[in-house]
Amino acid sequence: MNDALELGLDISGPADTDNITDWCLEQFHNRYGPHITKDDIWEYLYGVMHAPDWRERYQHDLQRNLPRIPLADDFEAFRTAGRALMDLHIGYETADEHPVTCLVDGQPDEGGADPDAYRIDKKMRWAKTGNEKDRSTLEINHRCKLVGIPDEAHHYTVSGRTPLDWAIDSLRHKHDKPSGITDDPNGWHAWADEPFNLIRHLRRLTHISVETARIVNSLPPSLPPTP
Repeated sequence: MNDALELGLDISGPADTDNITDWCLEQFHNRYGPHITKDDIWEYLYGVMHAPDWRERYQHDLQRNLPRIPLADDFEAFRTAGRALMDLHIGYETADEHPVTCLVDGQPDEGGADPDAYRIDKKMRWAKTGNEKDRSTLEINHRCKLVGIPDEAHHYTVSGRTPLDWAIDSLRHKHDKPSGITDDPNGWHAWADEPFNLIRHLRRLTHISVETARIVNSLPPSLPPTP
C-alpha cells in the first residue's frame, strides 16, 4: 500500500504551535500505527522530500501546487534519513570537514601560511583543464586552492546549485554603487581574525554535500511503480 495525501499544515497559530495538524497525524497513525509522533512526521517529510523519485515526479507540480506526500512502505527509512539530513543541514556551521587538500603556493597547508594566503581577492572559481571546468579543484585566489573535491560533492543541489557553487557566488567582493557600500567577505567575523576558517567552511560544505548524496542514494523508493 502506498497512498498519497496533501500535506496538512497549520500556519494560523502562534510560533510555538506544532505545524503538523491533528488530521495529518491521524493519517500517519492509520497507516503506520499510534506510536508515530508529529516530530517523526517532520523527519519523515524531510527524508521524502529528498527522495529522487519524489523530486522527479513532482518537480513541476511543486511550482504551483501543495506538495503531495506519499505514505511510503518503509516509514522508518525515511524518518531516519530525514533526521540525519536535518542534523546535517541545520548544523552546517559545525559539521565535519571533508579531507580535501589545501595547497598554498603549490604546497599542502593546514593554516601555517600567512593570513593573506587564504583571503578572497577576486571571485573564487573552478579550475580548468583546457576549456573544461575541473570541479575537483576550487581556486580560492592565485595562491590558494582546494584539490581533490570528490564528484559526489556536486550531486546535491539547492535551487539548482551545489553548496560550493552558492559559496562561490556569495563569498565575493560586492560594491553597491548607489550606496557606496562594499561587502568584503574577508571582513566577516567568521574568518576576519582567522582567515583559514574560510578553508574549514568550504571543507564543511563539501562534507555536507557528500553526506547528503550518500544518504539520498541509500533511500528506498518513496512512490509506487508507475503502471
